[in-house]
Order: sequence, then structure tokens, then C-alpha cells
Amino acid sequence: MTDARDFVRDLAQENAAFWRDRDVRLDRGAPPAVRREQIRYRMRQGVYNELRSVELIAAWIPHVPEREIRDLLPGQLDDEQRHYQLLRRRVIELGEDPDAYRPLPEWEALFDWLVACRARPTLEKLAMFQFAGETQSCEGFETLIALAQEIDPETAELYRTRILPDEYRHAAIGRRALTLLADTPAAQAQARAACREMNERIFAAYRAHRVRVDRRA
Repeated sequence: MTDARDFVRDLAQENAAFWRDRDVRLDRGAPPAVRREQIRYRMRQGVYNELRSVELIAAWIPHVPEREIRDLLPGQLDDEQRHYQLLRRRVIELGEDPDAYRPLPEWEALFDWLVACRARPTLEKLAMFQFAGETQSCEGFETLIALAQEIDPETAELYRTRILPDEYRHAAIGRRALTLLADTPAAQAQARAACREMNERIFAAYRAHRVRVDRRA
């Protein structure tokens, strides 16, 4: 059997390989005006994402019996609520209405599914959201910061200093959970399948987003 720590390391590498060149939400080579609009869209979407993240973590906490893991989740819930407020305020400062955003049906369905996953085993839930989902969020925010630095440095700084550090901490909760719980071959197979399920669902939502953008082009 693979040691749990080695398994988590290997699974992180598998996730990174899955996502290589698959985040299609931002066009690195686009003109500044196009990148600015893409970043603004990501921010509006981020307001929605953070609010739904509060909802799903609140739904999950009563269904996480493992005390060592459950005790970490209220802190993440607080972070997500603070991120929601920070991004909402920044969108308003930029002259836009954050409440006018309407998510893609595929994106709304992703969060509806995650909330409904509250009854699934802790290993699967945290493999999906904290390990796979939050790790992808970290990568996505790193890209957003790099692309925003030239055209909206204040927004880049907001993500760099007040959001991204928390996201890395949330991803660490997932690694902690898998290190504790993925301690048998069956549990490791369960965690790997949950990560794959989450990644495929996120990627389907990204593809739907790309189709919408291309239709508007």
C-alpha cells in the first residue's frame, strides 16, 4: 500500500497534470481591454462562488464526524464570507453591480451538487472541494493576479494579499484530510475517484463558459 503522505503527493501531481492548459477562462495573449473584461467577469463570478462556498461548508459541517477535520471548517467558512464581502466591495468600486451576475446553469449546478454531497463520506467531500477544487482555485488566482497586474494592480493586490493566502490554507485542509483518511488502498481509490469526479465537473463548467465567451466574440 502507498503511504498516505506519498499518496497525497502523487494525487496532487495527477491533479496538476489534469489541469495543464485546461483553464480556458482567461486569454493570456488577449489585448488589455479583453483581459480587463475577462478579469471583471471572474470577479463577478467570484462573488457568487464565495457566497455558495459559505453555503456548502455550512451544509457540510454537521456531516463531518471527524473532530480534527470538522474543527478546521468554521475557519474556512469565515474566510469565504470575508472573500465574498471583499470581492463584492471591489466590484462596486469598479462601477459594476455584483448582484446582477447570473451564473451559467452548469456553474450553478456544480454548487448545487456540492451542497447535496453533504451526506457523502468526509474523505470524498474534502477530496472534491478542499483538495481538488481549492487547489485549482489557487492556480486560477495565480494566473488572474499575473494578468491583472498591468491593467488593474489594485485588484491584483487584493487577490494576492487578502484572498490567495487563505485559498492555500483551504487546500491544505484537503491535504490534511486525505493524509488522515486515505490510509488504505480502498480509501485511496475512493479519494482518487472523488478528485477525478470534481475535476471533470469543473472542467465541464469551464468549457461551457468558453462557449459563451466565443459566441459573444
